[in-house]
Amino acid sequence: MVPIRGSPYSASFKVGGKPADNTMIGSAMQKVIQKELERLQTNLTDNKKAIATKDKDLKDVKVLLGVKSSVEATQNKTDVITL
Repeated sequence: MVPIRGSPYSASFKVGGKPADNTMIGSAMQKVIQKELERLQTNLTDNKKAIATKDKDLKDVKVLLGVKSSVEATQNKTDVITL
């Protein structure tokens, strides 16, 4: 077994697993995809609120630094988000 190139994940196997869970459309994969979609949706909503400049005092340095910080955090997580 070797690591999946470019991925922070590693494969693992469990004795007694259901054969249907080993398919790409199995219930285990559906649960993982649903959880990941919920995480991405939450992340997207939070980031959208954080970087929106409407109704923010753009003369306040702390507000601008908060927006900048949110943008940088998203850029730093680009590989994880894309994966």
